[in-house]
Amino acid sequence: MPASHLSAAVNSAASDRIASPILPEPGRCHARTAEHLIRLHGSQSSSYFALQPDCRHYLSPGLGLVPYVPVTVLGHRVNVVPTRPLASAQSMGRLLQEFESRVPGPSLFVGVDQPLLRPLAELGYDATVMGTEFSVDLEAFSLRGKAMKQLRHARNLDKRCRVEVREQNGSAVDWRQVARISERWRQGKAVKERELGLLTRPPVFADEWGVRKFYAYVDGELAGYVFFDPWYRQHELAGYCANILRASPEMNRLGVLDHIILKAASQFRDEGVPALSLGIAPLHGVCQRAGDRAGLRRLQHALYRHGNRLYAFQALAYHKSRYRGRETPWFVCARDLGSIRMVATLMKGTGLLALP
Repeated sequence: MPASHLSAAVNSAASDRIASPILPEPGRCHARTAEHLIRLHGSQSSSYFALQPDCRHYLSPGLGLVPYVPVTVLGHRVNVVPTRPLASAQSMGRLLQEFESRVPGPSLFVGVDQPLLRPLAELGYDATVMGTEFSVDLEAFSLRGKAMKQLRHARNLDKRCRVEVREQNGSAVDWRQVARISERWRQGKAVKERELGLLTRPPVFADEWGVRKFYAYVDGELAGYVFFDPWYRQHELAGYCANILRASPEMNRLGVLDHIILKAASQFRDEGVPALSLGIAPLHGVCQRAGDRAGLRRLQHALYRHGNRLYAFQALAYHKSRYRGRETPWFVCARDLGSIRMVATLMKGTGLLALP
């Protein structure tokens, strides 16, 4: 497919139309087209997840783009959509209908925020809470008060050891050190041999457009880092999402990751950035709502209570809750899919289980 056809959309920033043909499946749209659409319609804090390496892109002229990851379990394929499709509210329903009619297999929408619930419900999808996103309003964010004692301790880490936080581009970073810390970080996790996906975006150890990367050094040695993905509203920066957080085990115990986040948050606030998302805590805050799946809810509760050797659900939620920010439920939406199949698809798609 000629790149000129796809990149033509980038030149029409004021327009909601995509001047490029539908990509045949499988496919990914041109990088500049994806960037344009994220800047125009990527108003969910996870919108950058459309660029996950396993994502395919269904691109429709005049409507928008649906990112999806085909996941096959026991010979049955499901198209997992990891973030809100990139389209205007007026075009979303038609885009979803077209996606369903042209891409084979049932669809499973995860990390669904409130604006997507209605168009999915109109297509017959049910919605069940799957976790909680934590975010903070940077202008109002403060470390005052007893509840913020732990974060104040992390902020003052540079008073207890020689730690320095720098925002750096790729040419200033020793990527071998970055990869080495990543490997040590993963060795402390239940899933050691592969990166997780869908509900997080795997790390890219190189420069990426819009992504801010902050590194902490202790006595000149790399100790940890946090990568922040942007999200937008009509080409205006709306905030950053702390997507990748990794540190050496020794410095992680001392709170270096919170120290990096707080240093970055202070810089973002000085720049006028409105919000910081800490991302989703999967399975936290799962509660009953009208029309949800009771069986799926029970499965999620069981995983949250008893599955922490597989993934640190409770520890992750606790860490994010210490910022005392806004808590927003995110949903999983499906139609014509059983709850057990949904869970199996997500466990394989995220990389938590190596299912056939």
